[in-house]
Amino acid sequence: MGVGGSRRRTRGRHRAAPPLAPRLRRAAVVLVAALATVLGVSAAGVAGPPRPSADQRFLTEVRGQGHTVAAGADEALVASAARKLCGRRDGRTYVERRAATLTSDELDAVKRSFGDDSQDFIKLATNTYC
Repeated sequence: MGVGGSRRRTRGRHRAAPPLAPRLRRAAVVLVAALATVLGVSAAGVAGPPRPSADQRFLTEVRGQGHTVAAGADEALVASAARKLCGRRDGRTYVERRAATLTSDELDAVKRSFGDDSQDFIKLATNTYC
């Protein structure tokens, strides 16, 4: 308390607790916003075509251009290599790009299907998946 009058204390032991209702309202708004965000993100993930149909479309396009893909394991490996190609292109970090590196089995399957025409594979993969 200074000279010239007394100052009123704004903080102290006898300060009343803030009302509970505004805090509950704020928590409810935050919860609703978080749920809306989760639903929005999950809906955005569903917006694209399901992976099997994209894989089938890619394999149909590959065969339509005269390349042969053996049924079974080679189909899965070639489609996986095509998906990874786009993942590697879109990877922002070293870990993301490293995760999208093609395996030797995938490279062999692409070589069996496309021979030395890797540019055709890249073009088809980017048109289908990217």
